[in-house]
Order: sequence, then C-alpha cells, then structure tokens
Amino acid sequence: MNENTNKKRRRGNGQGSIFFSKAKNVWVAQYTADGKRRTLYQRKGELKKDFIARFTKEMNDINQGTYIDKSNKTFMEILTEHIRNKYDTNKISARTYVRDLQTINQLKATCSEFVDLPIQKITVYHIRRSLPNLTRYSNNCIKKIYRLINKTFNIAVSDRILAYNPMNNESISRPNSDIPDREIEALTIDQQKKLVEALNKTEHKYKYIVLLQLYTGMRIGEVLALTTEDIDFEIGTITINKTLTKDVNDQVIMGTSTKTDNSNRILLMNKRVRNILTKVFEMRSYNNNMLFYHKGNNKFVTPSEVNNYLQRLNRREKITDSLHTHMLRHTFATRCIESGMQVKALQKVLGHKKVQITLDTYTSFFKEFNKDELKKVTTYFEAQGL
Repeated sequence: MNENTNKKRRRGNGQGSIFFSKAKNVWVAQYTADGKRRTLYQRKGELKKDFIARFTKEMNDINQGTYIDKSNKTFMEILTEHIRNKYDTNKISARTYVRDLQTINQLKATCSEFVDLPIQKITVYHIRRSLPNLTRYSNNCIKKIYRLINKTFNIAVSDRILAYNPMNNESISRPNSDIPDREIEALTIDQQKKLVEALNKTEHKYKYIVLLQLYTGMRIGEVLALTTEDIDFEIGTITINKTLTKDVNDQVIMGTSTKTDNSNRILLMNKRVRNILTKVFEMRSYNNNMLFYHKGNNKFVTPSEVNNYLQRLNRREKITDSLHTHMLRHTFATRCIESGMQVKALQKVLGHKKVQITLDTYTSFFKEFNKDELKKVTTYFEAQGL
C-alpha cells in the first residue's frame, strides 16, 4: 500500500477499514461499535504491524461480544442515570424513585471511596474496603444498597464499559448489620379483642379503616384507595388494584397501581368484612366514589392520619406498647398462620411477590405454629403407643 496516500483504504477483519493519514502522519482505523462510528490512531512509536494487530483484536472483540469501550463515566453517573430512566419510563413509581434516591444518599455516605471514580478504575479492593461501612444500617437498608451497587456494575458490563462485574468476586459478600433485626409486631388475641372492643365503643370516622386492615390484611394505602367499584356485594369480593402513595414532593396521591404487580388481587369477604363494608357504604355522604375521603377539604385520608388516631386510641385504652397500621396487617397474618392457613395461600392474600417474602417476614410465627402442630403429632403417637 502506498503510505503517501491520504485515504487508500484496506478492509480489516469483519467491518471497519484502515488507512494512512498523510495529514496526521499515522495509520488510522475506522469501525463501528454499538452503533457508533469510532476511530483508532497509531500510537507514537508503534509499528504498523502492531497497530494492525491491535485493530484486528479490537474488531475480533466486537464480533465476539467481548469489546470494552473506553469510558470516563463514574459509578454514580451510571447509577443515577439508570434510576432516573426507570422513573421517566414509568417502570417505578414516584415513591419508589424517592426511596431509591434515599438509598443512593446512603450509598454515597458509606462508599465515598469509589462512587465518584470512573467505573473502569474501581477495583475489588475499593469495594472490599467500603462494604464494612454498611453495617451501621439495618439489614433491610444494606440489601437495598448492595442491590444498587451490583446493578450499577451489571449495567456497565451490559454497556461494554466493563468486562466483568467485580461484585462476583469470591471475596465480596453482603455484610450483616450491627443492628439486630426488628421483630415483627403483632397483637396477641387478647390485645386484638381489646382493640375491637375499644373501636366498637366509638363511631370515629377511622374506625372502619382500622377494622378492614385488621380483618383483611390489606396495606393501609390499599384500604384508603378503595372505591365503590372495588366492592362487589353480590359475589362478595374486594378488588385491590391501586394504592395511595406519595409523589416526588412527598405529597399523597392516588397511585395507578399497587405496590407490586403481585399486589393486584381479589379478596373474598367473610361475614365480618361484609358487615364492615355495609356500614361504610351506609355512612358515605359525598359524591365521589372513594370509600374514605375528607369531603370538607377535598383531600385523601392519609396513612399518617390513621396512625395518629391509633396512637391516641392506644394511649387511652392501653392496648399495647405501640400501635400502628402495619401492625394490623401483621396481626391478620399471624391469625391466619395460627388458623393453619398454608403459606402459599397467605402469600396470595397478602399480595407478596414471592412466597419467600412471606416466609422471611413471618419466620418466628411459622416456627411457633409448627412447634404446636408437632406437639399434636407427638401426643397422637403416644396415645397410639407408637
């Protein structure tokens, strides 16, 4: 090839071309990777054959899917871009977006050693040094932070910025919290009876919200989002397909879906729930289709308002040490376990994404139930002389 010719091209392996640039006095290669036109220049002192070999290797990497692009993108740029894109494309709700931003702030505080570095410069050593800082948070927080770290590196791999995810290194593992896991709080049978008796003595507007949670296990946001269209007295069902949530400005809004896809479900009414809903329909005195609503100021009833009511009621009646709406859901689940309901059925009723979530959440209650059931078997064996 005539090296004095500015653009006499020669095909490389696969797509791309190579030529000598008289203006720059170097060999140049041009090729396409990930839909972008790229240019490779001969380095100072690099022999022509070495440049061609480097170009050929790059083309082979592209064709084999092992090509790694040069990038100065930082870990944090990739992560925030990913979270923002999920929100902009309606993959996550405003509430989830805000929570992810909170998790990112925790990540910044604990992993400052590498979050602002170009991701290609982050080593296993950086990660290993930072992970012990996570132990100051609860195990639930640690899971969320660890998930985002792993996700960010996976994105870099899929974008061909990294060859592998360093989180897969055998020396990397999720740390455990220094804070003991908080035990699930549920009312005992006697405490539940005391709460129901206290509610029956009042006609407070939040009374039936509390009772619905207590006897259906719905999340508070799901109860407060119920409309007349969700209740079918004829076939005896409650349709759960939305929840109250918060926007990016922390304002309560009506969500367009439930917490997760699996939270969409239909519950069957028992006699007690039917009576509660009948009372709610009788008491409604406004034109919109919400079951629970502030007609006077045209606002939703919020979870915090119901929690405040429960706290006042608990102080007056001295039912338990603390009382909040999620405790009502846990109480319902506990009664279901005590009654012998199978875990798969309970998962569906509660709207958990996976049965493992139900098992993990109520491990101690299942253990206690299984212990009691085993006693029954032991007593039966002894009675039969076995």
